[in-house]
Amino acid sequence: MNIPRLLYQLQEIDLASDAAREKSTRIQNELATDPLAAERAAIGRWQTELKRLQHELRENDAQVDDFTDRIKGYEEKLYSGRITSPKELTTLQKDVELLRGHRVPYEDKSLELMEALEATEKTISDAEIALQRHVEALAAHNGELKGQLNSAMAELFELEARRAGLLPEIPSEVQVQYQALRKQKGKAISKVEQGTCRGCGIAVSPAWLHRARAGDVVRCANCNRIIYLE
Repeated sequence: MNIPRLLYQLQEIDLASDAAREKSTRIQNELATDPLAAERAAIGRWQTELKRLQHELRENDAQVDDFTDRIKGYEEKLYSGRITSPKELTTLQKDVELLRGHRVPYEDKSLELMEALEATEKTISDAEIALQRHVEALAAHNGELKGQLNSAMAELFELEARRAGLLPEIPSEVQVQYQALRKQKGKAISKVEQGTCRGCGIAVSPAWLHRARAGDVVRCANCNRIIYLE
């Protein structure tokens, strides 16, 4: 039984499992986030501003209406023919002009508010159209991600099955060594090519090569990884 070969196969499975698990986690994290949250929040702020403008316009228009009603009342008196005193008529005319003068700033303010409302409504409309495009694109992207996630999970399931089938062939004490080295160095097994350990780049002694070729568990004298020859 060539234990180093089995360990190398186990390491290949574990490295592939790590990659599949990392990919699955990355995809799950991406799916859990909302990249459009900032856009939605911006639309929410504009909608709040729109409501504020609408409220301010209603309040301002109420002031305009109040002046208009008062002017109308004075004008009805002025042109009713019931008032014949020149002094009283002059006073009413002055009151009407005064009220019209007071109304002008509110009328101007209403125009400004209506322009602001129109601009804000357009901003919201444009943002909502853009958001809808982004929502559709995100849905397509997330669909692709879910497909990738399913593939990664299926691969991980297959790798775990292969690992479970391989472990009984490896002595438990060797598995302990393997796990300790893997935790310490990332890779517990190092291939030897042209007499050199791929893990550290140092030449392996002929005696060690002979033992490793025979299937013994031998460690590199430099990096301490278990060496494997094909």
